[in-house]
Amino acid sequence: MHILNFKTMPKYKPSLLFSDCYASVGNITFFHIDGECYFKTKANPVFPGTAGQQVQLSIHQRGIHEWKNLDHNEQLEWNALAKSVKSRRLPADPSCHICGYNLFMSAYHGLACIGDERVPEPQPLPNFPVVCLELISAAVLNSTDLQISFLINGNTIRDRIRIIGKIQLTAPGYSCHRGKLRNHIGTVNNEDQVTFTIQNYKVTSGLDLQEYQVHMRYFLIDAVSGHRSKEQSLSVRISI
Repeated sequence: MHILNFKTMPKYKPSLLFSDCYASVGNITFFHIDGECYFKTKANPVFPGTAGQQVQLSIHQRGIHEWKNLDHNEQLEWNALAKSVKSRRLPADPSCHICGYNLFMSAYHGLACIGDERVPEPQPLPNFPVVCLELISAAVLNSTDLQISFLINGNTIRDRIRIIGKIQLTAPGYSCHRGKLRNHIGTVNNEDQVTFTIQNYKVTSGLDLQEYQVHMRYFLIDAVSGHRSKEQSLSVRISI
């Protein structure tokens, strides 16, 4: 098996104009390993994407179209709101923030994620409740669907807040593959418990086991504005 040695890749040399680079420009992609910046030719895969990826691409394209159709003054409102939202990408400078377009697209995708795809209105990010999930139980329904329930420790989730779990099932001890995480909308009851239902879990995971490792990255969505909270990670083992 051939193992790619990143140290053999061309290294970016800082200049007076640019001390560092990241993301892609033209057909060049910049990336960081151990604090060093390297670059390579941008990949152009032939694979057109899965059906799910094509759906997400269509949503993204519609969002871009809606942004372009916004009145310029409304775009400026989004830009002003984005100044208080820190960028999660390099460089990790506290003064860096996202742009209005990114904030709009994040809200657009957030609304689409909960089945309410529409043009979001410019609103500041809400103060999301602080929550931490603790596994309660896992059970199989109708021999095809897997329900996983968690206790919500922390603040109570309000009516306008939805919780999303990006979940992957693996064999116990196996690590997470972020590209295989899939969104599931949680159902919250009056006892501060949230349940995620994975339909046809054996088919989607490709596994038929008595124990699974559940890898999840969960976050909150404001159903009014579409804004999303920061993701939190969780990995637990379940028996069914």
